Amino acid sequence: MKYSIVDTHCDTLCCVLDDNKPLMKNDCHVDIERMSAYKSYTQVFACFIDPIYKDGAVQRTLDLIDTFNKNAVLLPENVKTILSIEGGEGIYSLSALRNYYRLGVRIAALTWNYSNHIASGALEKDETKGLTEFGIKVVREMNRLGILLDVSHLNRKSFYDAVQITRQPIIATHSCSDAVCAHLRNITDAQFEIIRHSDGCVGINFYPYFLTDKTDCSIDDIIKHIEHFMELGGEDNIGIGADFDGIDCLPDGISGVQDIYKLFDRLSQLGYTDEQMEKISHKNFERILEKYNV
Repeated sequence: MKYSIVDTHCDTLCCVLDDNKPLMKNDCHVDIERMSAYKSYTQVFACFIDPIYKDGAVQRTLDLIDTFNKNAVLLPENVKTILSIEGGEGIYSLSALRNYYRLGVRIAALTWNYSNHIASGALEKDETKGLTEFGIKVVREMNRLGILLDVSHLNRKSFYDAVQITRQPIIATHSCSDAVCAHLRNITDAQFEIIRHSDGCVGINFYPYFLTDKTDCSIDDIIKHIEHFMELGGEDNIGIGADFDGIDCLPDGISGVQDIYKLFDRLSQLGYTDEQMEKISHKNFERILEKYNV
């Protein structure tokens, strides 16, 4: 396929590890064979720490990292993979964070939806809770190491605490626009302005419940979020963060990585230029990843 893609979030590692599926070819949303059909494909694989693993978060994180590294040797030349952490329960100390970096982690979301010892998640009911004292140290050490901060799952207070500290571009790897579809997991216009001014980027999530309040969802609903951020001057700050294998339903016409091209075919029909589509499909996030040698 003619498109190059950077997708900044999938949860496929959990499927590979828990269901003993091969990453090369499987029935998940993502596999290497389907990614390799594109001109080039960069996939960020998340080590998602489900709350059920809270008491064994370090082992779970290490098991997912090991799953990633065992499968990364299978990659063709046009497929690149990057490792992230989603949920910082396993970051029990700064030395643990440094060791995750040594094992290949280059992006980290400090929480999932709920609060932990680092920060407060998007579904935290207490809106006064933000970064902890330890969380402040974690963000500073991430900056020093070169681990990008992913704000997708932070609550509003943690977001504003973190952006006061970080000196990197701010990324939301898999979020949509709150103005288009109101949801605590989505990014407000004010937050997007901060991300934009930091030279950061938002990866549009394909989860229908983040895209629309309607009972049905299509590719055009993804485009509504792209167009809203474009209207805010964000042409250089929009990307793809599909959340494949982390969501239980998808827009009509999309069943996995093999269908992402349909989004760009549709953008082309709507009059988007090749340059604009290239920015959204891969160049905006590539700019950040290359700057930090990810």
